[in-house]
Amino acid sequence: MFRSLAALDALDRRLFDRLTRQERRIVDRSLKRLSNSANRSMLWLTIAAAMAIFGGDRARRAALRGVVAIAITSTLVNLPLKYLARRDRPPRRRFDRPLPISMPGSFSFPSGHSASAFAFATGVGLEHPKMALSILPLASAVAYSRVHLRVHFPFDVAAGAAIGLGMGLLSGPIIRAASRGWDSMTPVPESERPSTNELILVTSPSAGRSAKLEQAKKAIKAMGLRIATEIPVEDVALVPRLLQRQASSPMVVAAGGDGTVGAVADAIVGTPAVLGILPLGTANDFARSLGVPMNVDHAVRLLARGRISRVDAGRFTGEGQKPRHFVHAAAVGINVAFARFATRADIRARLGRLTYAAAVALALRERPVFRCEMEWENRSEQSSLVHLAVINAPVFGGFLGLRIPGSDPDDRTLDVIMIEHLPIRRLIRSAIYPAVGVRGGIRGIRTLQVSRLKVRPSDSMDVTLDGELAGKLPGIFEVVPAGLRVVTPGRFRDEYQ
Repeated sequence: MFRSLAALDALDRRLFDRLTRQERRIVDRSLKRLSNSANRSMLWLTIAAAMAIFGGDRARRAALRGVVAIAITSTLVNLPLKYLARRDRPPRRRFDRPLPISMPGSFSFPSGHSASAFAFATGVGLEHPKMALSILPLASAVAYSRVHLRVHFPFDVAAGAAIGLGMGLLSGPIIRAASRGWDSMTPVPESERPSTNELILVTSPSAGRSAKLEQAKKAIKAMGLRIATEIPVEDVALVPRLLQRQASSPMVVAAGGDGTVGAVADAIVGTPAVLGILPLGTANDFARSLGVPMNVDHAVRLLARGRISRVDAGRFTGEGQKPRHFVHAAAVGINVAFARFATRADIRARLGRLTYAAAVALALRERPVFRCEMEWENRSEQSSLVHLAVINAPVFGGFLGLRIPGSDPDDRTLDVIMIEHLPIRRLIRSAIYPAVGVRGGIRGIRTLQVSRLKVRPSDSMDVTLDGELAGKLPGIFEVVPAGLRVVTPGRFRDEYQ
């Protein structure tokens, strides 16, 4: 390991010598001004202020994300990383001309200027891609200036840029998590809140965060709510009878992940019952789509003080089968292989948090091809696919908060993703592109927005609903507009109101 680091250091120093060998006084002066303007991120903060003042809502969101990205990047780079690495600045060479810029007193690795520049460019670009066309070259020039002015080695700059890029990606989930916590406390008019403090609690002992159930129960009691009945998700079929026995209609709370929420939704869809969500699963994608806070105490507060909104549900009806509803997504192909592995209790007990990663690797390795006929809106086609997803709620990827562009949980449509047999690298790109704001298509991947889709494969196939094996094709997927009444944060825009 030490030999590899020594070799990398030697290569870095040779590259530094080559890049700084010649004097370029005019370039030195220009890059000095640019580099100094980026001290303490003043250049980026000035640009952010101009975007906030003169831009629209989108520009203001981009400016906020860029500033947040700088904040977390600067905290990471200037406090722990520089002092952990403790790399000295480039040495003065004999007969070297005076430095065109003052040598900073901090350690050299990684470059804080480069990290902040690329954090801001990434954060802004993810929210407003056109802005990145002008900011990214500027960020690159700031990063290069640190080598040209002989205050950083090239590897310092490259590492700083990589860290900034990562923090720019991470800034989105951080902002969304913070806003969800704030929204859970935003006042909602009394007339729009739940009218009962009685709860039917449906729990899942196998949920990824089921250990927090006791904390949730204490918070429920502290908020003045009362658990009238508690049942495991395996007994969710009892919910309609429990609702009939109550003088007033209690809230049915799904304490688990997407599978638990989907099971409860299937029991109450189309009824006056209100769905509450305690996101105790691993991904909680439907809860994230609605803005439900991941913090358990905030989620409980939302049950008492949130707004009742109406959102769509999805419905799958297999030939000769009873209709089943889903809230997040139905899938055929890769997701079925994933679900078979990820839902096994013995695998979960053995691998713990690594279960989902192992299940993804297994599903991507197999990728069996299936042929099917699809019909929608008087159209019909034959396709060979490895994966078919019918999606009701836009967020996927758990804490990463990846989002399907142009999709909402109350837009009266289902988003369909059809994937042909592709190399792994293109499958990964297909998941990353929505996260970084890329709208261009990938060959072998198609998307549709439909209200009804009929799928007939050449052979009967398993279907997952909200991550759980729950039916077989052939069958029909269709949207149920405003099928659910759900407790959401005050900020959630109910298009049905």
